[in-house]
Amino acid sequence: MTFSCEPDVIICGGGSAACIIAARLAKGTPRLNIQVIEAGENSLLDPEVIRPGNFKPIQSTKRLKTYESIASPHLGGRAVPISQGHGLGGSSAVNFMMYTRASASDYNDWNQPGWTYEDLVPMMKKLETCHYTSGPNHGTWGPIAVSYGGHVEKTVQNDGAAAVQDMGYNYGGDMQDFHSCGGFMPYAKYIDPVTGHRQDTGHRYLHPLLCAGYPNLKVLFNTTVKRVVLENGVAVAVEVVPSSAEPFSDKPMPAATTISAKKLVIVSCGSLASPPLLERSGVGNPEILKAAGVETKIALPGVGENLNDHYLLGVVCEVDEKVETPEPLYVKDVECGKKAEALWPTGKGLWTTNTVDLAGKIRPTEKQLSKMGAPFKKLWDEYYAPRADKPVVISAIMTSLLCDASILPAGKNYFSGAYISCYPQSKGSVHITSPSCYAHPRLDANYASNPVDIPPLVWGYKVTREISRRMECVLGEVAICHPEFPAGSKAAPQPAIDRNNFDIKKIKDLEYTEEDDKAIEQWARNNLMTTWHVLGTCAMRPKEKGGVVDANLLVHGTRNLMVADMSIAPENVGSNTYNTAMIIGEKAATLAAEFLGVDLDSKLVGRL
Repeated sequence: MTFSCEPDVIICGGGSAACIIAARLAKGTPRLNIQVIEAGENSLLDPEVIRPGNFKPIQSTKRLKTYESIASPHLGGRAVPISQGHGLGGSSAVNFMMYTRASASDYNDWNQPGWTYEDLVPMMKKLETCHYTSGPNHGTWGPIAVSYGGHVEKTVQNDGAAAVQDMGYNYGGDMQDFHSCGGFMPYAKYIDPVTGHRQDTGHRYLHPLLCAGYPNLKVLFNTTVKRVVLENGVAVAVEVVPSSAEPFSDKPMPAATTISAKKLVIVSCGSLASPPLLERSGVGNPEILKAAGVETKIALPGVGENLNDHYLLGVVCEVDEKVETPEPLYVKDVECGKKAEALWPTGKGLWTTNTVDLAGKIRPTEKQLSKMGAPFKKLWDEYYAPRADKPVVISAIMTSLLCDASILPAGKNYFSGAYISCYPQSKGSVHITSPSCYAHPRLDANYASNPVDIPPLVWGYKVTREISRRMECVLGEVAICHPEFPAGSKAAPQPAIDRNNFDIKKIKDLEYTEEDDKAIEQWARNNLMTTWHVLGTCAMRPKEKGGVVDANLLVHGTRNLMVADMSIAPENVGSNTYNTAMIIGEKAATLAAEFLGVDLDSKLVGRL
């Protein structure tokens, strides 16, 4: 192993937030020596990462580390896999690249000084260069480009726009201004409009400095942090071992190497890995630590609790052959591949899109709300009604498939209507069962354990389905990807839809019985999956309320130890979480500089 002998700051993890923290500190304060320790590999110019169209194939590669939740009675006995990024850039190198920002009330609901929406606006603007709007809440000179990408499927986008407007939704406004809700828009992406490259924080923040040879910045790859060394509650070093070749292993750990930190250790391993690292370091619930064979250094019962996520579901439809979808690219169709490869150097074509060209943040109408049951109505009155900026569901049309293409009839063209529930009330946990950093933790996602989480899933299905039914390019619904409705149900999927003399105004909403709703619930429980948006497991709250870190991201009861990733979010956010992760990274860099008593270069307002 090679590393800076005694860096000032050690950052455990090289993910979405970590790359921002490291880059801002290294460039903004050249006299600080920064050491990043990443469990995965380098990602520099890796085609799997920089090509947005790889977002689906990359899900089965070494760029992800997949955890498996315990089997759940709430999901038909299923054990749900949950992945997070594994390599420089973390999940920003493998995510869906959807440009979705949280609502202003999401940050205000965190109820932490310095973390209100108004406090964070400078961070929000600092990180991005927005190419689709010049709105006052958007950035114009940040490292991360936001655009519509290099390929837009206009048939789907236009048909979808007509459909949502026919259903009464607004279309075309900016749903990413932190305030707007209740409409759809052409959907922007974390893709450079010129090069077509994915905008991960590894390439946009850290690689420019590494390639320039910054002497005060080092990254150690393929290295896992076994534990943070605490002396009387003070973080003084970390112990590291080579990363396991397998995602998890029961093999013995080799002898660890100790790297001392002069001033600060920052844990930024992600919501599924940061809590286990703290626990292996002796920070956590004493009962859990004792059972795992770890000595308690700091009793902090909130570590690993409060696991939040979003639930993802989707329906599949057959579409007209004129719709260009990426599935032939994924199965290595020769002609499709040649076309995509020829266009890639120009920043155009199927390699330059995430296939989501239309999506929206939506809330139920009063009529729809009346059918969602008393428990959800109570939640609505207490939580959603006072916060008009919070969506219940994000609904999107994707020209890629959420399901395995092999289960579908060959020789046809398909797309997905996808939706996520934004604020599930069910909470899970993740904890160690062993001192080994190679061992799989006990992950209990606990999805859909709270019955109030079901009505949004049922309603989201109905809305997303109605959108596709109104799209002229849709030729039929794929029954295997829909609920199994009772015999004779009027809501049964339509394998073939006559599009001759198409008239969107003649399409009426389907009617669902109570039995139909039960079928949708069962389908949802049998099929819902993670949206890879796990957060909250090292919550920024007071210790007595289950918190792990304070508003300065310092771990309660310790010194010189911070946590800075999505695990610190105390409450959920109604969005894809990449934007929030970057905001946390920018804020953490500022807080770390304040803690260290240094000033970040005031000229470093955006691009690195």
